[in-house]
Amino acid sequence: MSLSTELKQKLRNIRLIVLDVDGVLTDGAIILGGEDSDTKAFHVQDGFGVTLARQAGIRFGILTGRTSVAVSRRVKELNIDYYECGHFYKRDALSEMINTAGFHAGQVLYMGDDVLDLVCRPVVSVFVAPANASRRVLQAADWVTQRKGGDAAVREMIDTLLDVQGLLAATEDYFIGNCPANL
Repeated sequence: MSLSTELKQKLRNIRLIVLDVDGVLTDGAIILGGEDSDTKAFHVQDGFGVTLARQAGIRFGILTGRTSVAVSRRVKELNIDYYECGHFYKRDALSEMINTAGFHAGQVLYMGDDVLDLVCRPVVSVFVAPANASRRVLQAADWVTQRKGGDAAVREMIDTLLDVQGLLAATEDYFIGNCPANL
């Protein structure tokens, strides 16, 4: 994928990645179980991508409109820095997350797939959409991944970001040669 010079420059400054869940970290399907439970499928490559980026010094936030035990568990597994759930209107929660993290808009990338995510566009430097995002989101995105949400779109975004920042090979090499046993 070819990125514009302007987008590459913005990506070099990213220090915080904030992700929507349904349609980004998952394929968007929600499987309802018993009372107050749901099941979600997460792609393992997305998870390791988060681990790679965290090793490279990138911090992470999850911002979702739903409340889910499955998501809470995944947030803990991936050591996500900031987690906000139950926010139908996400802009205020995102602004607060950015302020709490001590960053400014120029250091933040947001990845979302639906119209409700568009309110986040004005408060970040880079807005990314997975290939399966809604039409309006695809049109508004700074960058659209080739992969779909739930199918390693997050990993594609992270690998590209780290590559642009000149950190991908060294970060991968860390895990090839020096991976701690209790990651």
